Amino acid sequence: MKSSTIKGRIFRYNLAITLLLIILTTIIFNFAIRLYIEKEIIGQLNKLSSSVEGTALEHGPDFFKPDGTNTPPPKPLSGDYMKPPTTAKTIISSTSNKASDLFRYYFMLDRSLRQPLSLLNADFILIDKNKNVINPYSDGTNKTSSNLISKLKSEIDTSSKNTNKTIRFSVSGTQYAAVVKPVSDKNTFGLGWIIIYSSSIQKINQLQFYINVILFSILIISALITVLFSSRIAKKISEPVSSLSEHIGYIAGRNFGEKIDMPVDAELQGLVNSINIMSLKLEAYDKAQKTFLQNVSHEFRTPLMSIQSYAEGIKYDVVDANPAADIIMDESKRLTHLVEDLLYLSRLDAIEENYDYVEIDFIELIVSSAERLSAIAAKNNVKISVKNLSKNIIIYSDEEKLSRAITNIISNCIRYAESTVTIVSNLTLDNMLDITIFDDGPGFDEKDIPHIFDRFYKGKKGKFGLGLSISKNIVEKLHGTITAGNGKKGALFSIQIPIKNSLT
Repeated sequence: MKSSTIKGRIFRYNLAITLLLIILTTIIFNFAIRLYIEKEIIGQLNKLSSSVEGTALEHGPDFFKPDGTNTPPPKPLSGDYMKPPTTAKTIISSTSNKASDLFRYYFMLDRSLRQPLSLLNADFILIDKNKNVINPYSDGTNKTSSNLISKLKSEIDTSSKNTNKTIRFSVSGTQYAAVVKPVSDKNTFGLGWIIIYSSSIQKINQLQFYINVILFSILIISALITVLFSSRIAKKISEPVSSLSEHIGYIAGRNFGEKIDMPVDAELQGLVNSINIMSLKLEAYDKAQKTFLQNVSHEFRTPLMSIQSYAEGIKYDVVDANPAADIIMDESKRLTHLVEDLLYLSRLDAIEENYDYVEIDFIELIVSSAERLSAIAAKNNVKISVKNLSKNIIIYSDEEKLSRAITNIISNCIRYAESTVTIVSNLTLDNMLDITIFDDGPGFDEKDIPHIFDRFYKGKKGKFGLGLSISKNIVEKLHGTITAGNGKKGALFSIQIPIKNSLT
């Protein structure tokens, strides 16, 4: 299975977000436009109903006799539904005077209905106080279907006599919106309700459908553009990562010398710098390791060759046995010491190496370390001078490892000192213990100072060995710092380690 890539993930995320936005936009748009259209339809129907009501109530007495005369309004005429006459003139000529007046009344209301500027194709029917439809046509025809009339009349039964009622319903697959307006309390000529209805909602639904098609097309085109740009952006983001991966592959192949030099964004610049630094350090480490192996092989070869030579001389009686045995013993001790240092350094680097922190009397530790090396110092005609603080210092550290770190540095100073090695202890302002060890020898070459503590580095004098590397490793593991340089005369080492408390 092909593993996931940054480019693919960015592309998929952007595609998912784009599709989600399309869906949400479509849903929210349809919901909003549906609410808006319904509100506009009802608003326009209310305006039309108010217009028709005003005309009906104003001119109704001109066509109907008041209820006081006990003359009811015209009854609805029975008959099959058929297309109404085409003109008012034809209707008037074919009806009685009462029917003619009623038709003129309807015609006037129809003109009132058409006057307002509206997108609705609205119509109306009149209902008398007995809930009968007032029909203006003398032949009994009606332009409103019986199913629609039945539906509207059923709404009258559930409507209030004093308040308008807005309804939405469907008849024969056609959606309608209507306003039922009670007017029985506002007239004396028998008019009960005015109902304004419209089937334009079906056309508006079609309009909404076309709007959705256009909106969806726009969103799809926008999504395609977004996906295109997303793909390009994902490619630009993934290209530097792929290039970095390629460079890291070179480093894994031990090609440390090549530096990454490529334009990247600020977020990746730190990573590029870290990889370059890592590459340089690995290169230095690789060179140091090779140098170390050469030096170690030389250090092992010399005593081994000496031991072999004197052993053969003893075997074939070509050398004096006693001096040869002494040389073999000295070379063996030298090999043992070198192996111990290598093993100790590797153990310090091991994860499982534990540090046993205990309370230590620092003055006693320094004096003990100096005394252990006093015999070696005397053999080299060197004196160890210890200048301690005037008060006892209790530190919290690993006694064995700290003692070894200090001993290694003192031994290094004894090796190069002319007459004196000095140890000075002080307390710093940030509650650290500062230990300064220096000698009166020739000091370090300036070019060797940056590499003094490199475990695989060996200066031109060829006597640095592994002791200083062990000291640096121990001090840093004890949360301290160690530096080296040249003092006024000779080499100078400075160690700073944290203390637990100071006792007067």
